[in-house]
Amino acid sequence: MQVKHRWVNVTVVATDGLMPCDVLVEGDRIAGFAERGAPDSDGWQRIDGQGRYLYPGMIDLLQHGMGEHLYGDAEQGAVQAASEKLLAHGTTGFLPSIGCLSPDATGPTLTELARQCRLADGARAIGLHSEGPCFGMPGAHNPENVARPSVGLAEHLIEASDGLLRAVTLAPELPEAEKFARRLARDGVSVHLGHSKAPPEEVPRYLDWGINAVTHVYNVLPDPEPDGSGVHKLSLIDAVMAERGLALGVVADGIHTHPRLLAILAQLPADRVFLETDAMKFAGTPGMEFEFYPGYWVRSAPGKAVRDRNGGLCGSSLTPDEAMRNYMKMGGADLVQASHATSLVPARVLGMEDDMGSIAPGKLADFVLLDADTLAVEVTVIGGVERYRRTA
Repeated sequence: MQVKHRWVNVTVVATDGLMPCDVLVEGDRIAGFAERGAPDSDGWQRIDGQGRYLYPGMIDLLQHGMGEHLYGDAEQGAVQAASEKLLAHGTTGFLPSIGCLSPDATGPTLTELARQCRLADGARAIGLHSEGPCFGMPGAHNPENVARPSVGLAEHLIEASDGLLRAVTLAPELPEAEKFARRLARDGVSVHLGHSKAPPEEVPRYLDWGINAVTHVYNVLPDPEPDGSGVHKLSLIDAVMAERGLALGVVADGIHTHPRLLAILAQLPADRVFLETDAMKFAGTPGMEFEFYPGYWVRSAPGKAVRDRNGGLCGSSLTPDEAMRNYMKMGGADLVQASHATSLVPARVLGMEDDMGSIAPGKLADFVLLDADTLAVEVTVIGGVERYRRTA
């Protein structure tokens, strides 16, 4: 017999507003809503939310590490450890991500991470993101491992990931990029424009290839050089912002993306923006120096960008709940907008919005209780089961 829970004394953060109501959970799904104080039938166990917000579980689509692990190292237990740690940060789903690894390492690393995803039992490790290796600009990734796209490479990534490849970041201006993107999209992989020098005027046609998102929109997408005419030249960032069918990933730490740029993004329709941490090893910890790839040392610090020894950016040390609060504080987004950016839009980018991303009847009961004043994560529930509760 399925357990039936009635969450009372909560305000639901729904897709179109705040709803003061009770939430009915049967098994691992949301069964419906009920008016506060309305009687219920026998068999419902009441859980008091103590006046908190009931917020949809956060989904992080780009995360290179968390805690003591860097996923690209494929250490045993890395995904499991992250899935446990992420519960305290309101995260119910995430994509362990790899950067530009060597051709010999890419396949075995994806295969091992896919195996670990299937075993992880904390936050849902819902698949893998290969950020690269087909880049026009390497950024902080190993330039020696940048590769050209091809149908063969797409099939290699798909096969190595054992059905769990969910996203790939691609510079679409590269030769054979269209065939590469179309092959990935045929298998339901979300293709993200990123690390690119693509001509801005070419952006509209990329959507036909299956490109539906942009990786960290204000980073490693260059601005054109001014020509002295006084005319604003269309930039790649302008071009992707103009495409209503593209979801814009953003690292909301105030460093990768200036607070005033977050304020611009917060004025777009809610279905355009999603928060991704681009987190690195030691995210969610006091932080320390580590080797991202051989000979390239970087340092992590809580809530800040990860930087190399020359000050260059190399991902962040954000957690998803920090990103959410930053988007509200720095960008001026309200709680409903934030829930789209942390939850619904990421689910939609992956084609999983029927099951995840919002609190609605029929969807998985993946949600978080947030303190009404501080928005700190108090409780995390996955599939109707409480997996985390903050202690005093």
